[in-house]
Amino acid sequence: MHDLGKLFDESSLELRRFLKRVGKIWLYEELAFLGIEQEWPSGMFGPKRVHMLLEFCAKEPAYHIISCNNYKIYNKYLPDANSYYLADGDTDVSLVLDLLGGLSVDEFLQVGYAKFAPIF
Repeated sequence: MHDLGKLFDESSLELRRFLKRVGKIWLYEELAFLGIEQEWPSGMFGPKRVHMLLEFCAKEPAYHIISCNNYKIYNKYLPDANSYYLADGDTDVSLVLDLLGGLSVDEFLQVGYAKFAPIF
């Protein structure tokens, strides 16, 4: 479990670095200031609302969309992704992050549960 825990910690750190680099916007106040009604507390938008983000980004080129699909985050708009976020950082479309960090879904959930269950 130790090696799995290390992989989990590394993927968590990489996720924080990735989201900071691409500039994921998730704060209600920031989205409200931009005139965007937040769909989820995390700043996530579902496929039914992505058109609003596309329209916003067309008018405001300093912003872009990041897409989440199949346990990966892409620093670009992907049609038919599971979810989307607005971002204002690095726009390099080649940036991709594997959320599982080399773990299987079951391993990721097991390690995550083992790490966070004592906290709750």
